[in-house]
Amino acid sequence: MDVFGGKYENLYEYDPLWRQSFVGCIMLNILQDMFKFNLGFILRHRYSGVFKAFYSLPFSTTVWLCIYGSMLFGSICLYVLSKWDTSVFGGECSFAYELLLAFSAYCQHILPLQATSNSRRIGYLTFIVCAYVVHSFYTSNLLSHLVSDRGKAMDLNALVESDYQFALLKDMNLDTDRRVSLSYSSLADARDSALKYEKSMDNNLSIVWKKLLQVHIMNLTTALDAVIYSKTALLTEYYTIYPCLRKYLDSEDICQLVEIDLYSKVKQFFFTNKSFLYKEEFKIGALRAKEAGLMTKIFNIEKFSPLKCDDSRGDYKSQFEHAVSPIIILFASYVLAVLVLIGERLHHRLNRVFPYVE
Repeated sequence: MDVFGGKYENLYEYDPLWRQSFVGCIMLNILQDMFKFNLGFILRHRYSGVFKAFYSLPFSTTVWLCIYGSMLFGSICLYVLSKWDTSVFGGECSFAYELLLAFSAYCQHILPLQATSNSRRIGYLTFIVCAYVVHSFYTSNLLSHLVSDRGKAMDLNALVESDYQFALLKDMNLDTDRRVSLSYSSLADARDSALKYEKSMDNNLSIVWKKLLQVHIMNLTTALDAVIYSKTALLTEYYTIYPCLRKYLDSEDICQLVEIDLYSKVKQFFFTNKSFLYKEEFKIGALRAKEAGLMTKIFNIEKFSPLKCDDSRGDYKSQFEHAVSPIIILFASYVLAVLVLIGERLHHRLNRVFPYVE
């Protein structure tokens, strides 16, 4: 892009002149921190629930019931076909074998097939193809849950819908509708004023307002313990809490912390509307932050730097309890196989049939 020659690319053709210069880019780089208000919630996002139910996540409960039903129905149909096949051509017929074969087809580890009639072969082929389609859908959804950030992403809407409790530091003040109504003489004026005040709040704060009315006031140590050991979201400005987090928490706990900025989307109003809809409320909030001494901390960026996770991988380490369910199922399957083997040995030793004839 030639700035001095007056030639610009089509992408920047209608940008203001100050934005197309080197000095303008420097100013944008300096002013971009204006939109980082560093006021919001700090919480510990736990991923254990996602891992514990990991293998059942790809399908809903209804789909799983349909799969189990189709497995049972397919086993019955295959048993009827095998019964007719063995009655004509001879051989062994067992419903347990057909049930295991149907289960192995869904797992794509099919047991050996011995089908003589064409009807039985068609039944096996159709069931195996359908099981392959179901297995492909399961694998695809399982991988999509692995690579997606749905379990890690948290915003204000997800925070409100969750069962997190809100906490506030003891040294911070929260103005509610009740305090605003104290400056009015009549109850009707107070009610109208409270409704007007609630409507004037921006959307980001109004969606969490009901939970904020039930906020728990805590001191610093109690609030940090609640964030780490319980499902609590701490409402604070970040620069006050950063040094305390580094002092009291280890790297693994810090890597699990999530910051949800309360006013991170306020810059969208500046760009989409020239007359800012909540201009007066924004001025009042800035004045209150200045009176409380928060502005000095916010602009002192070099002293209070944001949290950084030392774990370069950025993923959550799965623990042993996340694999307990598959291990229990595997152990129970081997125990069942041993019991069936003992029963077969006793039965065939008493009846002296093949292949247990000595």
